[in-house]
Amino acid sequence: TNQISTLPGSKGVFSPRWSPDGRHLVALPLASRSLMLFDFASQKWEEIAKITCGFLNWSKGGDYVYCLHEEDQPSVMRIRIRDRKIERVADLKKFRQTGFYTIWLGMAPDDSPLLLRDTGTQEIYALDWQAP
Repeated sequence: TNQISTLPGSKGVFSPRWSPDGRHLVALPLASRSLMLFDFASQKWEEIAKITCGFLNWSKGGDYVYCLHEEDQPSVMRIRIRDRKIERVADLKKFRQTGFYTIWLGMAPDDSPLLLRDTGTQEIYALDWQAP
């Protein structure tokens, strides 16, 4: 349409992600620890989960939204859109994450989580070498 418009009620939300079918948008509100869903048909926002998360990703079929949860137990979480069920997909407690500016979460074509792992300077070894 070559037109730009602001979504109703979108002030104060960030990190929007469009659903694969184009019917919904998920985003994070600045002022609360929750996940919001915008329905383009009704033009309304709905809180679908009380969770602190980031790096939102839709599943390929649009049934789930995946995110990184970092507070009490670092995890990859997913929220089923149909019934708002929250599930822990992967425990990251012993997983050292990294990234260029920060941590990151992406999705593989089979909906498995993709993460960046730090294997760098946490393990330092000393070697004594003697020339032959």
